Amino acid sequence: MVGRWLGTASAGSVMTKRLVIVGNGQMAEVFHSHFTHSTDFRVAGFAVDRNFINADHLVGLPVVPFEEVESHFAPGSFHAFVAIGPVQNNAVRAARFLELRRKSYRFANFISPQAVVSATATLGENVTVGPLAIVSPWARIGNNVLVGSASCIGHHCQVHSHAFLTLNVVMAGSVVIGERAFIGTGAVIRDNVTIGEGSVIGAGSTILGDVEPNTVYASPGAKPLPMRADQARL
Repeated sequence: MVGRWLGTASAGSVMTKRLVIVGNGQMAEVFHSHFTHSTDFRVAGFAVDRNFINADHLVGLPVVPFEEVESHFAPGSFHAFVAIGPVQNNAVRAARFLELRRKSYRFANFISPQAVVSATATLGENVTVGPLAIVSPWARIGNNVLVGSASCIGHHCQVHSHAFLTLNVVMAGSVVIGERAFIGTGAVIRDNVTIGEGSVIGAGSTILGDVEPNTVYASPGAKPLPMRADQARL
């Protein structure tokens, strides 16, 4: 199924769908804003593990224990969306997605109105394609994948489930991203490269060859120069 239209408002739509967001941090707030202002979903509340509840409400909506989510937001009446960051190498996001599936929830996708998704690309469930991102022809995006703003997914790329691609990631053609991999801001990956399952690619990294599973790559950070800023010639 082409994911461009999953969870996005359609012209003339009059039916509002109800949504529970799993998470209670900044990502949950961000996706509340996205779904409220850019889709035909109405967010009804949030769910998070009982041990992580620090307030009864978030942006004016109830926060309930994830362990009791179906008693507050019935799977037959509400869609779900996992809005959790890449903690524990995306294992927490993956576990919550799979638990919601076992509970028979349907999932929302957030495809920004400013994103471009090819008609021949395929997207799974609980997928995000952020503003100004591009998903090129014949790309395949798995379940529970986040493609951050201004990222470019090249033609025939495969991004497997539970991967997390942050802002401005650039992937040339036929790249394969393994399950639960994390790709940092501004990373560039050349064509025909495979990033192994659970790997971490740091911000600004340029990847020119295959990456083994559960491997960490990081580029050297910027270093201060032995001069004052007022000496710099701009």
